[in-house]
Amino acid sequence: MKVVEIEGKTIEIAKKKAVELFNLDLNEMRVEIIDEGKSGIFGLGTSRPAKIRVFYNDLTSNVTESLKEFLDTLLKKMDFDGSVYEIKEGKNKVYIELRSKNSALIIGKRGKTLEAIQLLCNMYISHINSALASKRIIIDIENYRRKRESALSRLAKISAQSVIKSGKPKLLEPMNPFERRLIHLSLQNDNRVATVSEGNGIYKRVRIEPRQK
Repeated sequence: MKVVEIEGKTIEIAKKKAVELFNLDLNEMRVEIIDEGKSGIFGLGTSRPAKIRVFYNDLTSNVTESLKEFLDTLLKKMDFDGSVYEIKEGKNKVYIELRSKNSALIIGKRGKTLEAIQLLCNMYISHINSALASKRIIIDIENYRRKRESALSRLAKISAQSVIKSGKPKLLEPMNPFERRLIHLSLQNDNRVATVSEGNGIYKRVRIEPRQK
């Protein structure tokens, strides 16, 4: 639990400063009024700012430190020559960049190993603090995810052209939810084809088929 004092023209302004400063809602912190402040008469004379004392949990530092320790240990146990290079935390996401001399090994075939590591991190962060379960952990290495997005977009468009030309549906390789969403989004404005996910579990396949005229 951390404590900090904040001043503002009014109590409400001081509270608003606390919300913006810590990126937390008021119900996620405890506020104690130290001084309600004093305004000068008709806006003139000496005025005194309002002051509050805020008690809050610094989850950001706890999250980043815990994740770095967990990932470094995990990579070591998997016998991967890699480590955490950078961690950036937003309100709903935590982005982690890894560094390794053998990035292909960490990425795995079609990114399956990287996805498994990411899944373990998301499970871990939910386990250590249920309040952080809504945060999505995203792990990347050597811009693999951006390259993968570009490759999937190209795959969607090439496959759609094949379907339009042949008039026959095409079933793509199994993909995770994020990758399937990219395929759907890439073709959502093409009124010549339709896309639908098929299968069970996390890894489903996207079927691209000619749209009925």
